[in-house]
Order: sequence, then structure tokens, then C-alpha cells
Amino acid sequence: MNDTVQNKIHIEKTMGMFVGQFNDNVSHKHFALQISVASQKKFKITDEKDNQNSYTTCFINSNVQHQFISNETSLIILINPISSVGHQLYNKFRNIKIISLDEDFEQLVEIFEEYSQNDSDFINLTNKINNYFVNFKCQCELENHFEDERIYKAIQYLEQNFDRIVSLEEIANICFLSKTRFLHLFKEKTNLNFRRYQLWNKLIKSLPYLKEHSITETAHLFGFTDSSHYSRTFKDTFGLSPKFLSSLK
Repeated sequence: MNDTVQNKIHIEKTMGMFVGQFNDNVSHKHFALQISVASQKKFKITDEKDNQNSYTTCFINSNVQHQFISNETSLIILINPISSVGHQLYNKFRNIKIISLDEDFEQLVEIFEEYSQNDSDFINLTNKINNYFVNFKCQCELENHFEDERIYKAIQYLEQNFDRIVSLEEIANICFLSKTRFLHLFKEKTNLNFRRYQLWNKLIKSLPYLKEHSITETAHLFGFTDSSHYSRTFKDTFGLSPKFLSSLK
């Protein structure tokens, strides 16, 4: 792939995909799980203790401080931890902060290598990555790779009803739990707060509007206190400023 190619971005309800050069990235952390793949040379990641390592593929857990540096075109996938795929990844890597995926995600590497070498269509890449994670989720489900059927049922229900706000009372009833018990169990089994799902949901729904309007207008329309609140939540979730997306207008 030509190194001067424009950065590409695709964000949907449970996942965001970014292709480009990330050579000015500062140390940060975000709510999303991150999977990164190099197209040619390895990228570098500096952890919270300033230890730097090189990777071809890498998984970074939710809320882990890191700095990602790549002078070559790379792929970054951000996944909602409170999603079917995210929950499987959490179960697989729950006690790990940063780890190489060289042996576990070979097919994903092949998909990105094909895109990089052939300068393929970006939409085709996003479709192949989506199909890859559908298969990943199905395989994990076959292996019973989840601990509590009620919480997994809740996650699936939230995905199926993404286009509307699901109240705490509704999701607790789906699981046949009290609101207090649901919140406790959800936190115990995902290590995340239910409110974080709701914030992710609002942000994803705001993205098409943000492409055409200011951050302030978007913040007010989607229920954030002000532009600072929106920007802070956006960065805490995706690890980048909403100015990045609005600059793609």
C-alpha cells in the first residue's frame, strides 16, 4: 500500500476500524478493546511503565495505558467490551493488559496483508473483518466461552435493540434479576459498568451527525452536558478526539 494513502475510518455499533499511519500518538487509555495489525514492519507499543515492545499483531485490554507508534500503514480495531465479540475477548484475555496475537489471529493478519499488498477496497476490508469476528464469536459460543448465561443474554439483547435506549429496568427483567442484582452481576462478569454501554451507544449514534455538524451541536442533541463532556467521553471511549472525525467532512 502506498504510504501516502489517506487514513481510513469505519465505525459501526460495536466496532471501529482505522487504517493509516499512527506516528504522533500520545500515551492514553480508552474503554474500547484494541486489536492492532501491522502491514509491513512491526509497530511499537510503550506501556504504563515506559517499557517498549515491537509487535506484528497485538491485543490491548480496556482502560490500559499505552502509546501506539507506527510509521507504516497499520490496522487498529476498537471493539466495544460490552458486545458479544468484546465479551469473548474479555473472557480470553481478562487478566492480560497487552499481548501479542501472532499465533491466535493469523487469518486476521492475512486479511490485512491482502488489503495492504493489493491496495484493495476499504469497504471490502471492513466486510471481511466483520465476517472474521462473526466466526470468532460463533466458535467461542460453541466452546461455551462465557460464564453466565444471563449476562450473555443481556449483551445479545442490547445488540439486537441497539437502535433504542434500553432501560436498566427492562434489561434486568430480561435477565429475571432485580436492578441492583443485575448491576452487580454485570460488573462482576464484565468488569465494566452498564452505564458505559449506554455511553458507547450514544456516541455511535452521534457519529453520522458529527460528520455534518459541530461538536457543540452534536453534544447537545445527543444528551451530553456540553462539548467538553462529549469530547472527554469520546476520547475516553475511542482514544481519539472527535475533531478527528469532524475533520473528515
